[in-house]
Amino acid sequence: MERRDGIFDILIRDIDGFSLRAVKKNTESKTIELWADPLLLSNISGWFGALFIRAILRELNINEHHVFRWRLENKYIQYLVLNNYAPGCMPRTISLSKLLYSPNGVSKTRELFKKGFFLKKTLGYGSFTTHDFDKTAEFEDILSSHQETYFYNEKWILQKKLTLDTEFRVHTFNKDIIYGLTFKIQGLNSIDNSDAEEFVKGVLEKLPDQILQGTLIGWDIGLTNNNKYYVIEANFTGFHPEFGYGFQTSGYVDDHLYGPIICAWLNSYFENKYRVSIASIENSLLSNFSFYKECQFYLSLFRNPDFDTIRNHISLPASVVLHLGDASNSRLITLITYFQLVNFVDKYYIIVQKEHFSKVNGLFKDNHQIQILTDDIFFTPAQYQLIQHLGVERRKQICRYHARSLLNKEPRILI
Repeated sequence: MERRDGIFDILIRDIDGFSLRAVKKNTESKTIELWADPLLLSNISGWFGALFIRAILRELNINEHHVFRWRLENKYIQYLVLNNYAPGCMPRTISLSKLLYSPNGVSKTRELFKKGFFLKKTLGYGSFTTHDFDKTAEFEDILSSHQETYFYNEKWILQKKLTLDTEFRVHTFNKDIIYGLTFKIQGLNSIDNSDAEEFVKGVLEKLPDQILQGTLIGWDIGLTNNNKYYVIEANFTGFHPEFGYGFQTSGYVDDHLYGPIICAWLNSYFENKYRVSIASIENSLLSNFSFYKECQFYLSLFRNPDFDTIRNHISLPASVVLHLGDASNSRLITLITYFQLVNFVDKYYIIVQKEHFSKVNGLFKDNHQIQILTDDIFFTPAQYQLIQHLGVERRKQICRYHARSLLNKEPRILI
């Protein structure tokens, strides 16, 4: 790590001495309705998912400013602080200002470029999706207008470039890894998410509660070609004071396709862990925004107590048994795709009406985790004739009952 100066020591002492109220589980369940509250919409960076998460954190009395007291959204300060508590958890990072204003600073910078360092902004987001994180080619332009700054206002860093096989986004709250919210951003699908989660867990154990208490974080984690994990950066939820001014959270919660699932899954986490949850969404939001219609569906779905088995890591591996019926239920198809994305369980059984087998089977062609079952296999021909006259929900109930018996040797979630 770079040589510490007196100002950084003051920052660390402030972190270590900071008094913060612990987030505690409510003695009774508290449910709220999500609505377009002007206070929650004020100074919000993001929209659908950000409003959802901000509403929950407010009910938990989370101070959305507290981690930004130390400017932890700045990637250089983030490196100094995380590396102070968990040495080596991040690739080596150097302040451009400190380097340039040292003897022979410009030539030292150019030498570091040759040694595999690259230039990167300290403030910003979405750099992976835009492939715009490496600013080394712009060095000469940056150099011509650069002015010396202190570390807490650094605009540029040099960071050691890693050869990554896989990159993950892992979500945490306090010192919890939130299971079911780890994604591969890029890389090898064969790599297990759990190893990245274990790495983050080790970092969390070293960080002080003053940083983690009440803090929702999206961690970008890289796995190198020599099988070593690094924190690339941590994306802190809360009121960012400079870039994208206002309340920000993990961009995944605003994703048009999976954001409603992620919000509903986070809701169930806070409901189980702290007895605070969003129980319903106000009609004007539902009528104006499809995001919230989708979210409402998944909120209801995740109240199924079977999900606690997976959420709490009980009896893994497990399977999901889902009665799809036909190929028109896009929400459930999206859910299965999401579950596979986060390695939710090992096996999926999808029950469909006999006449829809070919179409549904085509949606999941060559997917070895998924087995398509036609609903007639649970009945004799005479019984199957009888259930044809029943309503959709009643048929689902009967099929689920028989599926439970058929798969009684496996832990499972019935949807």
